[in-house]
Amino acid sequence: MAVKKISPINDDFDLGLLVSISKKSIIWSVLFFAFCALIAFVYLRYTQPEYKASSIIQLGFDNNAGKILQTTNIYQEYNYKDIELLRSPIFIQRTLSTLPLDIGYYTKGTVLSYEQYKSSAYKVEYTILNSEIYNVPITIEFIDRTKATISYTIGNNQLSKDFLLSDTLITEHAKLKVTIEEYKKLDAQKQESNNQFYFIIYDPGTIVPRYLSQLEINILNEQARTIQITAKDFNARKAADIANAIGSEFLVFDKEKKGESADNVINFIDNQLGMVYDRLYETENEIQDFKDRYNIKTDDVKTFDLKPLPDFLGRIETFEEEIIKLEYSLSIYSKIEAEVASNNNLDVYSLVSLIAGSDNDGVVSSHLNTLQQLLLEKEQIQYVVTKNSEQIRSLDYKISIQKKLLSESLSASKIKLKERIKELKLKIKEYEKNIIPVRADGKPEYNELELARLQRIYQINENFYNNLVTKKAEFAISRAGYVSNNIILEQAKTPNSPISPNTNLVIYLFIAGGIVLSIGLIIIRYVLHNDIVSLHDIQRHTSVPILGIVPKYTKDIPVSQLLVDKSPKSMISEAFRSIRTNLQFISNEKGSKIISVTSTISGEGKTFVAINLGGILAFAGNKVVIIDLDMRKPKIHVGFGVQNTKGMSTILINQTTAEECIQKSSLDNLDFITAGPIPPNPSELIISEQMNNLLEHLKSIYDVVIIDNPPIGIVTDGIANMRKADYPIYIVRSQYSKRQFIENINHVIEENKINKLSIILNGVDMERGRYGYGGYGYGGYGYGYGYGYGYGYGYGYYEEDTEKKESNLLGILKKKDKK
Repeated sequence: MAVKKISPINDDFDLGLLVSISKKSIIWSVLFFAFCALIAFVYLRYTQPEYKASSIIQLGFDNNAGKILQTTNIYQEYNYKDIELLRSPIFIQRTLSTLPLDIGYYTKGTVLSYEQYKSSAYKVEYTILNSEIYNVPITIEFIDRTKATISYTIGNNQLSKDFLLSDTLITEHAKLKVTIEEYKKLDAQKQESNNQFYFIIYDPGTIVPRYLSQLEINILNEQARTIQITAKDFNARKAADIANAIGSEFLVFDKEKKGESADNVINFIDNQLGMVYDRLYETENEIQDFKDRYNIKTDDVKTFDLKPLPDFLGRIETFEEEIIKLEYSLSIYSKIEAEVASNNNLDVYSLVSLIAGSDNDGVVSSHLNTLQQLLLEKEQIQYVVTKNSEQIRSLDYKISIQKKLLSESLSASKIKLKERIKELKLKIKEYEKNIIPVRADGKPEYNELELARLQRIYQINENFYNNLVTKKAEFAISRAGYVSNNIILEQAKTPNSPISPNTNLVIYLFIAGGIVLSIGLIIIRYVLHNDIVSLHDIQRHTSVPILGIVPKYTKDIPVSQLLVDKSPKSMISEAFRSIRTNLQFISNEKGSKIISVTSTISGEGKTFVAINLGGILAFAGNKVVIIDLDMRKPKIHVGFGVQNTKGMSTILINQTTAEECIQKSSLDNLDFITAGPIPPNPSELIISEQMNNLLEHLKSIYDVVIIDNPPIGIVTDGIANMRKADYPIYIVRSQYSKRQFIENINHVIEENKINKLSIILNGVDMERGRYGYGGYGYGGYGYGYGYGYGYGYGYGYYEEDTEKKESNLLGILKKKDKK
């Protein structure tokens, strides 16, 4: 049966292991926090602070004169284009031109530079001669109150000049005039900045893009029609000035823009007044010429006696008045038609105001009103959708259709007006033929009807002229009475603290970063933790019984490695006694026994276990011999502090006898045989017949033969002796051996049929057991014997605990002595 593979990933939760890894990671956590603190300090120290200032304006309008005079409303009440206007580069350029942003004054710090916006002690007037000077830092050093040095670099050319402050410095790039405005302030700034000043003349084309990216125009409350203007800058005062300047300039711009409709109407009236005035002047001259030609005096005109019915003259007068009105409407329709045909950005509001003062066709008014509603709907919907959206395209299509219908209606209305004018002129001629002038005083006859006609035309034009003058006055008063109701609800204030870097946020991020890195390291180390720590790690992956555990020796292990004779009451000694007792459950048959000890790799403590297990068995009165078969890397001679000149290798090649190689230890009943010189063929020697004979010979002399085998994870030399053993023992070291080593244990059982194999967990950190972690109780033979029972007898049962108790007691006594 194939041995089940063990994943190197730790997918089981062990609180004790987690606590242990966390303790081991404390130093790394401290380093992580120190690293994050360093990054936070550097960021806060060397990042240019950025400030934000906001102002709030409310959109609206008020036309007081219009309310008083009851004139037509020619102003747009609410336009979403106002918001886009505030964001437009053209408006921002107009606003920024009101602020001193064309030149920036700076002082140099150790790392950062700081702008002296409206706080510089000196000013620079300039005339650009070469555009290469734009956006170039120009360093200025004040030698004294009368002299200074200017230097700058353009490309590979470096320029430096001394000059008098009373003179204008002329270079190939610019004319510069430096003026000190406050000497005391300059001296203070020189001391603060170590006389390191520079200024930059900005390219006019880069000013708007530079500040436009730092502006935010947002709807604050759509119902209240409020807009928030937010400006960001590295200078707090400048940020507040920009936000306030946009709001103030918008009020001025809004008033100018909203008055354009009234101006258009007034300009049209002015044009009509000029035309009517020319007619009046022409008619007046015709009347005067007529009188001069027939030598007619003013009194003579009153004696005319016309035979036709007076109704003819009245009708002619009515027709002529209607013709003048129709011609006025015709001119308005022509203007509207021209506007619709040529202007994409149609000013519908001015056209509505024009047509409102004429006798217009209802169809034209209807189309114009519909077009006005569509344009307003488009302006409103642009606030929530993009320009290329389906809704915008649909509205554009409707607007184009409405413009076409309006144009067709205007053309049809113009044709009707022209036909009506032509019809009225024909009727006037018919009536004039029926009027026969008669002279009552016998003077020469003249056409009195012509004179009356001229007088009527003059009177009609005069009345029309007066009406136009009245209309112009009304619109002029309405224009003057317009007061923008776009008000600034809140002025931007100079911020006291920057928005970036945010000190509190950086500190929180620093703490969070340290925590995340620390937790991340602990998680990674926990997940990738592949060491065997507790019995639970072994029992999860194998059914091999646990013979016992050996606590970790907290002091330095002596060279002899034999501890049970030196500390008989220690936890290690008690652990080996427990192992000695548990051996009886494996095999309780009488006679000599062979204990074969091995491990997966070197360093897991098999020699240490073999020596001390032999010592504890010898304490019980058993005659014990330990033989070192790890001939590639022998250690028994080191453990007992003897030479390795002869031993197992010399016995197996019949160079020496067993009796010659058996050596006595310091402990009664405990003997040992070293490995001897390292042979070239240790595997052949171990599986030879001489080895079997040697074991039989030793069993006849000793009660227990303990074999220290080579690690079978590296070589397979020890497998044969593990089969022969009455007690085959596999050593696993806590926090050293890998979980994959358990695969090797299962393989030994499955492939080599070593069914009596048991495991000893060596080097266990018992401090973890004190806190309830790990689960070091063991069993496997049905008796449920648990290690660690000594704690139940009270603290101080073992020598280690007694030493700790005495140490704690001494500490308490020392504290009392200090008091």
